[in-house]
Amino acid sequence: MTTTLAPPATVGAGARRVAAAVESVLAELDGLRAAAADCWTRAAADGRRPAAAELAALQGPVRDLLHRPGSPYFGCGAVAAPGALADADLHVEWWYRGARGTGERRLRLVLDPTDAEFYDYRVLPWFAAPRDERRAAVAGPQVDLLCADRYVLCCARPVTAPGFVGVVAGDVPLAALERLLVPPLRALPGEAVLVTGEGRVLAASTPAFPVGSLARALLADPAVERAAVPSSAADWQVVRL
Repeated sequence: MTTTLAPPATVGAGARRVAAAVESVLAELDGLRAAAADCWTRAAADGRRPAAAELAALQGPVRDLLHRPGSPYFGCGAVAAPGALADADLHVEWWYRGARGTGERRLRLVLDPTDAEFYDYRVLPWFAAPRDERRAAVAGPQVDLLCADRYVLCCARPVTAPGFVGVVAGDVPLAALERLLVPPLRALPGEAVLVTGEGRVLAASTPAFPVGSLARALLADPAVERAAVPSSAADWQVVRL
């Protein structure tokens, strides 16, 4: 009797598995995106733009996402495009998990361009890519606004109704993504690392490359095998050492 052995995993196969993991995380924003689009669609049916207060209706879908079993999201919400609302040029409707099961808390940001602490989300990659290219984006890792010692990825999808009116987005702690990103790396022979386009480590099957560290040399090292993650949302590469 002859036993057929499965071929060894390839770097390309690992990259495809990482892409599938990214798409699964982005897909969790679909319910929130539909609810946000509905806010603009209903207002347009009345010949107007929605007011900022109307986006408070998104707290229900936000709650569903934050507390869904297995959800990787720590905070999420909707971010309006300039001029998309009737009474606010800029607006962020964002909620995050409260400590020790205390429910959701609203994030307050300074959105006055004349203020020294102005949070200009218009220039950030997670907002700019959906606006300019009408595609999902995964940006980071970056330091969480709410917790300075934690790295997060910001996942975002454009909201159109029918033109671009903003994004829905969510913060995912890198630690919460390990269960999705590390297994494809461990399936590869040897050691493997997942890095961003700028060479920042997102996950690794070896402790030699800590999450969040810079490993730019891997992107140019001719001695390693690399494959781009086939996702328009993320500029990542899987590297096998």
